[in-house]
Amino acid sequence: MEKTIFQKIIDKEADAKILFENKKVIAFYDINPKTKGHFLVVPKVFSRNLKTIKEKDMTYLFKIARKLALKEIKKLNVEGFRLIVNNEPCSKQVVFHTHVHIIPSESEK
Repeated sequence: MEKTIFQKIIDKEADAKILFENKKVIAFYDINPKTKGHFLVVPKVFSRNLKTIKEKDMTYLFKIARKLALKEIKKLNVEGFRLIVNNEPCSKQVVFHTHVHIIPSESEK
């Protein structure tokens, strides 16, 4: 199986603006951001999406995603964020390695 772009980022074979990294996950800014501060959180252990990820890996992924999202919206001085996970092509998943999009958003005024 050919490596996904996310696996190449994990393996340091592709560049990314890394926000956070530890032994279990990596977070980096999206190359086509929907808003300022849009980033992805990706588990280092491969799974295709939420249909196949191990529960312990999913729990940790969301824990870190929330923690980083709260820091990012504070840094950007915005009120909230969207958390999006696409699962399979019918749901607009393009890279088949589990990942969470964190998209900071301001309140509508």
